[in-house]
Amino acid sequence: MVVAVATAGTLAAVAACSSGATSQSVNAPTRTVTATVTHQTTTAPGSTAPTPTRTAPASTRPAPGPTVTVTSTPTPAAPPAPPAPPAPTTPMTNASAVVAQYYQDITDHNYAAAWALGGANIAGESYDQYVAGFSTTASIGLGTVSDFGASQVQAVLYATQTDGTVKVFEGTYTVSNGVLVGASIRQIQ
Repeated sequence: MVVAVATAGTLAAVAACSSGATSQSVNAPTRTVTATVTHQTTTAPGSTAPTPTRTAPASTRPAPGPTVTVTSTPTPAAPPAPPAPPAPTTPMTNASAVVAQYYQDITDHNYAAAWALGGANIAGESYDQYVAGFSTTASIGLGTVSDFGASQVQAVLYATQTDGTVKVFEGTYTVSNGVLVGASIRQIQ
């Protein structure tokens, strides 16, 4: 005998016979299942104990037996979640991060971003003069960076020139609301 039970997308089938029972549960897609099982008992020659025999249904007509039909109804899939909104742009509050980004913008030749991050406050010259001042600078790398409180940073920078030479600078930077507002920079090599 076969008993089938469907619950919320899980099909559980239990098969039982006179010698014991087994159970199996599997997740399966929603389907309609019709099962016909025939169970006959015969006696083996020279034996008094009945021997269970399973036979397949005849090709012309299946043997009578219990038929179990299992139909499960799919639960509607939840609609996909909407994408998360972009994070709001907030100014950097870590003074060291502001100084590092400032020099990365210069290295990337993104002078407008560096100017907006405080270059306008510390350059002491026009934007065009500011950009022209970096015409021979290939890249700038930060060496030692030390924080002095929440708004001041001291840094050593290495400015590699387009001819391969390196100029070394030392500076103290003041940051307020994520923008450079003051700097004292001098070349030391």
